[in-house]
Amino acid sequence: MMTVLRSGWTRRCELQHEPYTWLETRPDQIYAETTARQLLIDFPVDSFTRTDASTEGRAKSYRNYTRTLLASTEPRQQPEHLPPLWQQLVTELSTMDYRRDVAALLGQPVASTLEIRLVRHGNGDWLSPHTDREDKLFSHVFYFNPGWREEWGGCLEILASADPVVPVARVVPRLGVTSLLARCEKSWHQVTKVTEAAPGERVSLLVHGMR
Repeated sequence: MMTVLRSGWTRRCELQHEPYTWLETRPDQIYAETTARQLLIDFPVDSFTRTDASTEGRAKSYRNYTRTLLASTEPRQQPEHLPPLWQQLVTELSTMDYRRDVAALLGQPVASTLEIRLVRHGNGDWLSPHTDREDKLFSHVFYFNPGWREEWGGCLEILASADPVVPVARVVPRLGVTSLLARCEKSWHQVTKVTEAAPGERVSLLVHGMR
C-alpha cells in the first residue's frame, strides 16, 4: 500500500497567529493531487447519520451528515469497511507520528487520542460560530471538493469573536486543501451555509486531537 501523507508535510506549513494559531495547506502540500482525486473518487457514501442541531439558543448550531471512523473512546480504529486508500489514510492519521508532528507544529502537548469522522454538508447546511470544547487540542479538516467556489458557501471562516459579520480569513474547501486550527478560548470559527447554487455536497474529513 502506498503512503498517503507526504513525509515532512508540517515543515512546509505557514502558521498564522491572528486571531489565534491556525493554517491552511496548499492543494498539493499534504498529499499528491492524484492521491486527493482518488480519495474523492473513493469517498464513502454509506453509513452516514443526519445531524440537525439547529435549535435556537444553542451555543453551537449546525446541520450535516456524519460518519464516525474513529471515536476517542475506542482504543483501535476499524477502517476495514473503507476503500483501501481511505483505510491507509485513517491508519496514517492514527499513528503517534502524526500526533507528534501536529503537536510540534502547533506548540501543543501530544494528543492522547483522536476523533476521526467524515462529514457531508448539503444545500442549506452550516456550522455556526463557536470555539471547540476544552477537551480538544486541534481540529484538522481535509477537503475534497474540486473547483469549489467561494460563492457556493461551505467555507471555513476564521473569526476574531463570536460575531461572524467580518471574518479574519476564509478557507474555500477545494480538493486537496486542509485547515488546521489550534483550540483556545478565542478560536472562533464557522462554516458558512452551503447555497443552492452549489453543484453538490461539500465533503470533508475531520480529525480532532483530544487532550
